[in-house]
Amino acid sequence: NNNNVFSCLCVFVSTAFKMSVFPFMFLLFFPIKALSGSCVQIPCTFKAPETIMKNTERIFSCWIKKNQAFLHPESLVVFNESSNILRGFHHIEILGNLSQRECTTVFYDVMNNHTDNYYFRVEMKNPDWKNTYQYNPINISVSDVPEPPILTPTDLQEVMEETTVNLSCSAEAPCPKQPPTISWSNIPESAHITTQLQEKPDKTQSVFSYMTFKASYKDHRKNISCTATFPRNTPKDTTTRETPKPFPPKETHITIDPSDSVSVGTNVTLTCKSKASPSNDIIFSWYKWGDSKRLDYREQMTFGANRTNAGWYFCIAENEYGIQKSKEIQLIVAGCVGGVSALLLLFLLTTILRR
Repeated sequence: NNNNVFSCLCVFVSTAFKMSVFPFMFLLFFPIKALSGSCVQIPCTFKAPETIMKNTERIFSCWIKKNQAFLHPESLVVFNESSNILRGFHHIEILGNLSQRECTTVFYDVMNNHTDNYYFRVEMKNPDWKNTYQYNPINISVSDVPEPPILTPTDLQEVMEETTVNLSCSAEAPCPKQPPTISWSNIPESAHITTQLQEKPDKTQSVFSYMTFKASYKDHRKNISCTATFPRNTPKDTTTRETPKPFPPKETHITIDPSDSVSVGTNVTLTCKSKASPSNDIIFSWYKWGDSKRLDYREQMTFGANRTNAGWYFCIAENEYGIQKSKEIQLIVAGCVGGVSALLLLFLLTTILRR
């Protein structure tokens, strides 16, 4: 079943229509709770210098998982517009207008392994300005069980016949694009029901269903309940598919295109390949012998061959279960010395001919 159903019960017990309720505890909870198989919307605004915002040509958004440091080995860039990175999620959508400092984001098809801290980062081009909002992490907590609906009576006193009764049933909507559906049972004949999606002060949203009716003798001892049904995008074959066991990177190695021996000016692409599970959560790092700093963090690294980038390269593949270093591979750039000799010969010939 791809839907989860939770109910809330309101009981009328009295010869004078006295109404008593067993309410659910409602708390404004942080972290943001999401339902596995659904999406979660993160309300988001950011601050940036006005002078930069007015003059910048392009604004890009970025989300980092686990660690706020953009190039930290434990960090995981799950989304980066500027370099077209999408890692660990099927789809991430920026709803906000970045030029208006709005960065509201939807993470689709979240699963339990997406529970973590997430940091927003903004990157601007011309003029260049970058900032990771490290003091404002968003903690997403993914659960298989949705929050139950909240049924709220507006009056806990005795309800007399012909008295107007107002009831409200609300359910959290962590994914406003896939909101829960609220239904009522034992609806009085005179009931009028309206349902709407509403934004709360903390910018998260809930579905509210309001019932209004006039109490009648027919409603004596009647139990009125509300039910919230949550849609979920879970695969139909999840009951029969075996979940792969996670494991650290293995068989990590480098491939070079077009080859490990190229001439000056040739475009060279180094690819770090590794087997791991989950396969989309691998963090890559590139290094060159003689250079202590990390060269790149993507799976592929492309550059034009010259004398300075000839040498020995290795890559590191890492996930939360382990780390593995590849064997070193040598890039030979031919024609560096020959090119200098040819220029000297051409200079000498030109000098002789001028004489």
